[in-house]
Amino acid sequence: MLQQSRFSRLSGWILLVFIYYIAAASSFGGFMLKWQFSEGTRYTLPMMLDGTADRPFVYRQLLPMVANEVGALIPERVQASFLNKLAEDPPVSNPIHRYFPNASDAANPRYALRYFVVYALSFVSMFMAMFLVRAVCLEMKFDKTAATLTPLVIALIFPLIQTEGGYFYDMPELMFMALGTLLAARGKTVMLAIVTIVATLNKESYLLFLLTLMPLMMTRFSIKRTAVTTGGLLVLAALVNMAIKHKYALNNGGVIEFQLSSHLQYLLNPRNYLRTEINYGMLTTKGFNLLNLLLFALVFKTGWQGLPRHARQQGLIGIVLTVPLFIAFCYRDELRNLSFMWMTFALAVCATISVALSAAHARADNESKSQSSLEDLESRISHKQQAVATR
Repeated sequence: MLQQSRFSRLSGWILLVFIYYIAAASSFGGFMLKWQFSEGTRYTLPMMLDGTADRPFVYRQLLPMVANEVGALIPERVQASFLNKLAEDPPVSNPIHRYFPNASDAANPRYALRYFVVYALSFVSMFMAMFLVRAVCLEMKFDKTAATLTPLVIALIFPLIQTEGGYFYDMPELMFMALGTLLAARGKTVMLAIVTIVATLNKESYLLFLLTLMPLMMTRFSIKRTAVTTGGLLVLAALVNMAIKHKYALNNGGVIEFQLSSHLQYLLNPRNYLRTEINYGMLTTKGFNLLNLLLFALVFKTGWQGLPRHARQQGLIGIVLTVPLFIAFCYRDELRNLSFMWMTFALAVCATISVALSAAHARADNESKSQSSLEDLESRISHKQQAVATR
């Protein structure tokens, strides 16, 4: 019999951090290979940093604001040294431009430092989101193994849902949605208010996401207190929204982009359910490909019933909010715009993994019992044969 070695809590966390880091790096690398930071568009990172990008993209100001503040705080001598280092042996001396040649803005001396700041913060957001998704799964009382595996699934498929566009604020959005879900489930309303302000600076749609948190808060508070708390959070988010929209009211573009007609035409074309694209350097299905729809259906079919009631209610509110908004205002086949459903999907994945592990354990137990019964039968037969031989 193999001797079991002891596995300390510290060792477990070290391994977890390393594995999640590699998964987050893979996910972020997949995003950068496809989209960089929107070079060549009407909403490049330099335009976001300068506040000249088209609306509604310019509203997503959290990381640009942080990058601008960091740039203002770092002494000019340090910035000059950094830029000189980047220019020593291009593109080798510039790691972003070296590995992502289309990320041309990373080599622009005027924006390079702030580009690196946004680059780092975007990656850190994905890295932190993985731990937060795991914490949400544990908060919903799923077993630790399933909760630990779920963020790996979410991180690795994240570039696949950035089908027609991918943006630096997508990773913080996932992080803030996971954090908001966790805080709501724990009844941490003051912290949730702070997160609401910051998350709305990252993307204005966080205002509507707050409505999906009501069933989670109702596990801690009365209906009246939940309604008052949610109302207060909505006011906070609305104030941030109004301030940002007022600041950039004169920018090109509009507050929203109406896509209903073109989106319906797209959804009614059967050929659009067979599309493919390249992810991680290999051919994969794209968007509403039939295989993707089948996989999503399998996950929800298996995992939905395993979700706690309040998690299912959160998902239903997310569906009610998402479907009409997605069809009316979002670009065709852009799965990243189904973000209100991300936490529900993560929990469904966790429940599915839990079911699969339970089934595997049950099979292993049955096989072990069958083996034990067979060994017991063989032992009795052997004893009888020995008794006969003795006579």
